[in-house]
Amino acid sequence: MLDSSKPPADAERPVTTSHLGREYRREHDGAYLQNWNPLLLAAELRPGVIIGRDFLGTRVIVYRGPEGKPVVQSAYCPHVGADLSQGVIVDGRVRCAYHHWQFAADGRCVAIPSTNRIPPVARLFNYPAIERWGLIWAFNGVEPLYEPPEMPNVPEQDLYYRVFHHGVRPVEGWISASNLVDFQHLTTVHGIPDANPTSVVFDKYVISVRQESAARIADTRLFGGTWLTAHTQYSDGTERLFMAGSSQVGPGLSDAYYIVARRKTEVEKIGAEATEELISRQVAYVNKLYAEDEPILFSLRFRGRGKSALLDVDRYFGQYLEYIEKYPRSVPFDV
Repeated sequence: MLDSSKPPADAERPVTTSHLGREYRREHDGAYLQNWNPLLLAAELRPGVIIGRDFLGTRVIVYRGPEGKPVVQSAYCPHVGADLSQGVIVDGRVRCAYHHWQFAADGRCVAIPSTNRIPPVARLFNYPAIERWGLIWAFNGVEPLYEPPEMPNVPEQDLYYRVFHHGVRPVEGWISASNLVDFQHLTTVHGIPDANPTSVVFDKYVISVRQESAARIADTRLFGGTWLTAHTQYSDGTERLFMAGSSQVGPGLSDAYYIVARRKTEVEKIGAEATEELISRQVAYVNKLYAEDEPILFSLRFRGRGKSALLDVDRYFGQYLEYIEKYPRSVPFDV
């Protein structure tokens, strides 16, 4: 069960300088982390509608295919480059606004009004796409390297949740996600007194952190360097479950979303009004984290690996920088 927030009106994208939001003195090479990226709220994607999204320094289109499943494809027509988000859906196909070439859900061009001869290069790239957690996701790669993000300890079917679009931010998503293992930051900025971990595990595509104290037990995961999921159990028996992360819009830009959740068994027990109050508190908590971080992140000249003056207490943060540097990347699949 879920409810989507109303997406904000289109706003002017934030302006970045040559270094803000990116790693200082490192030029972006056009390659992006191979991971799952939230592109839009699932509630926005109505049948018969094409939505364009800036993604990976280029653009994609998102729509529902004939069976209702999300389709994410390269947005620029291979003919002369018209933005296909300005086209329409005709018989389940995307029709280009410029010359009415038509493309099927698998990316093939299936109709050109002026000829019966369709060249092999007339096709779109299909990004792996899925609908989960009230969001439409696309994977940056030919095939997904790992399963879509999950909440620690609690399966999706056991949760009541809300999903929200926070908006485009002038910072790389992996930079803001470094908070997960920046335990100095969690204490100094967010006021978490027991932030030091009992374990930190760097797997190939997921980082897992566990924190244990008399006050709480927290399990946190970071999927693909940009999407965090967190489950905290407090000593008084209460819980906090939320997710937050972003898609890779372009160099120095990310588009942020977040999810807050409660167990369905709790919702059934306390009722709608009490649930709404708890959800509102969780939303306020996530927005508090954003408000504390963003003035810092948006003015940050991020030094990165080999340039940051790290201390012994920064060992996990340093390990994270190495992890991100070695993480698999891919350039956009425009044709």
